Amino acid sequence: MTSNNTTTDLDALKPLAAEIEAAILETPIRLGSNDWGTMLGSAILARVAVFMGRELGPDAHVLAEIQAERARQDAKWGEQNHPDGTGYPFSRAGAEIARSNCQAAAEAGEVTWRLISNEEHAEAMAESDPVKLRAELIQDAAVKVAWIAAIDRRLAAAARPSV
Repeated sequence: MTSNNTTTDLDALKPLAAEIEAAILETPIRLGSNDWGTMLGSAILARVAVFMGRELGPDAHVLAEIQAERARQDAKWGEQNHPDGTGYPFSRAGAEIARSNCQAAAEAGEVTWRLISNEEHAEAMAESDPVKLRAELIQDAAVKVAWIAAIDRRLAAAARPSV
C-alpha cells in the first residue's frame, strides 16, 4: 500500500474518529469514581454503532454475513480469477425474456423476488463490457440483499407472539 492510499484510507475514517472524539469530550469523568471508563466505553460503543448503522444502512447484518461467507470461500479456495463467461447472444435473449416476464408480473401486481432476481442476474449474464457487467452484478447483488432482508423481516414477524 502506498502512502497515498494510506492517507486516503485514513481520510475515510475521519468521520468515525470525530464521533469517538465527541464521545470522549462529552462523557463526564467523575473524580474519585472508577466507573467513568465503563461510561466512556459505552458512549464510544454507542456512537460507533450509530455511525456504522448510518454508513452501512439497515442491511449491515446481511452484508456482514456475506463478507463472512466470502472469507470462508477465500479460505477454502484462495483468490479466484476466472474469465467472466458472459455476453453471449443467447444470454442477451435470456435477459430480454427475464425482463419481459418480470415487467408482465409487475403490471399484473404479481411480481416476485424470484422474477426480479432472475431479471437482474440475466442482465448481468448478457453483458460483455466489464464496466457494465460490474454495474449489473452490483444490481444483482443488491436485489439479493433486499430479498434476504425481506425474508428476515418475515421470519421476525412470524416469531413475534400474536396478541
